[in-house]
Amino acid sequence: MSSILRLYKIIIGLVELFFSIPFLGGAIILAHAWTPLGTLIVFHFIGLIIAFVANRAKSASVFGIIGNILAFIPVVGMIMHFLIGVVNLYQGIRDK
Repeated sequence: MSSILRLYKIIIGLVELFFSIPFLGGAIILAHAWTPLGTLIVFHFIGLIIAFVANRAKSASVFGIIGNILAFIPVVGMIMHFLIGVVNLYQGIRDK
């Protein structure tokens, strides 16, 4: 289960980093009426459940949920996606 969580966090981290790309990430989110943010919140909840089952660090998933709620604010969203992406990649690589 731990290796699944590692891969999951790395993938979510890369997706979050994609949405942090100035103008491109925001344009995609706005074009889809903020649906990607809701989808990412669901994915972070899934990651949180997997982290509980695997008894691993849960902070990246919690940060992702809170961060994507705040990401509805345009400039704050870009910064939050970058930070969430870095935290998820770090935890995925470190296997914490």
